[in-house]
Amino acid sequence: MKRLYTNTAKFDKNAVDALGFSELVLQENAARAVADLVRKELKIGTKILALCGKGNNASDAIATLRMLSGEYECGLILLQKELNHNAQIQLNIAKNVGVNVLDSLSNFSEFDCIIDGIFGSGFCGEIGEKIAKIIKIANSCSALKIAVDIPSGISENGAVAINGAFRADFTVCMGALKLGLYADAAKDLVGQIVQANLGLNESKFSFDDSDFLVLLDDLILPSRDIENVNKGDFGHAFIACGQMSGAAQIAANSALRMGAGRVSIVNLTKSIQGLSSLNLDPQIMLKSSFDGADAVAFGMGLGEVEFDFMNLLKKPCVVDADAFYKPWICEFARSNTAILTPHPKEFSSLLKICEIGEFDVGQIQNNRFELARKFSSKFLATLILKGANPIIAQNGVLYIAPQGNAKLAVGGSGDALSGIILAYLAGGFSPLNSAINGVLAHQKSAQIYKGNNYSFTPNDIIEGLKWL
Repeated sequence: MKRLYTNTAKFDKNAVDALGFSELVLQENAARAVADLVRKELKIGTKILALCGKGNNASDAIATLRMLSGEYECGLILLQKELNHNAQIQLNIAKNVGVNVLDSLSNFSEFDCIIDGIFGSGFCGEIGEKIAKIIKIANSCSALKIAVDIPSGISENGAVAINGAFRADFTVCMGALKLGLYADAAKDLVGQIVQANLGLNESKFSFDDSDFLVLLDDLILPSRDIENVNKGDFGHAFIACGQMSGAAQIAANSALRMGAGRVSIVNLTKSIQGLSSLNLDPQIMLKSSFDGADAVAFGMGLGEVEFDFMNLLKKPCVVDADAFYKPWICEFARSNTAILTPHPKEFSSLLKICEIGEFDVGQIQNNRFELARKFSSKFLATLILKGANPIIAQNGVLYIAPQGNAKLAVGGSGDALSGIILAYLAGGFSPLNSAINGVLAHQKSAQIYKGNNYSFTPNDIIEGLKWL
């Protein structure tokens, strides 16, 4: 895992005030990281343009051009007046070594690389019309695009300006990783994220409580290293089957493939219609109650079916889908053994029922970090807010898993996720570890799929669990 921070300006200030660094030294190290990336990606002699604002972000970009001048043909455009002290120093030096200061251009097609040094991590609000137009032109170019620290137009909390943002191929993040880089809205804008060292170890640079970035390397798979075991050692997972039996089928098959010792489906409807057509592994059993369950998953395909949920409150459980529209969902939000897995629309209902507030899907997507933190600070359940970059939240701490991709945007994908998490819960993992590992296993199954993005199905998730 890596640490993520909402506000990193305090780290720069601490490096200067407490550790004795100068801002120019920090900027030299920042610029070197960008320059090294350019040298890695581009041939000597190609043309580089930096779009510069007036602050320290511009200073980093200008210093980058100075380092590359002589190897590359370097030019910059100043998009804002009254440069700050550091930017003016860097500009004077850059001019002395032959970096060209250009007038505003209407097209950047002659450049092989465009460096975004306009706003940086302090940005919030909207972009002015002139700069928004220039960013749009830059985005339309085929040039390699590199953002300094964070693409202009994205704030530290991940909100994207209405009139657009710089679309980077690489974002060189300075010092500590910013939480906003991993917002859903930023996923198609940040490109590959490179963390730059500013001249001191991250443990010396950053401090205070943080959120966390979880990586595929953090995935812990269920272990069967001990030979003297039986199926009971790996848990009995139960799935509730409501009006849409296919959802239960996907969850059950996923739980079995993820290593649950036994898997059973409980029919909550009075009719057996639909159950007879289920395409289940023969190992999956049909039950009439939740007796004997080590962990339970319910909500997927529940529909309007009513059932006695009270006896599930003391069991580890995965709660999904239709359950978030039921008035009793608050009981599970208060349970420290429950994992809640809403998508944004379901989360909207959950927040309303739990009296946190009324938010539409757009508001939730623009405030995912804040609302996930607020919910998990008030309720004991572990939250997984689904999205392009799922958020796992417990006790006000966020764990972001950014390795998902568009393959997972298919009906039934969430049902497969519930089954995967359920297998971890039934096997004795804590709710937080079940949530983290379940999300990572789900994402990795999509990453290792060899077919086309559009052909991916929940069955491919289940099949992929064999090869994690």
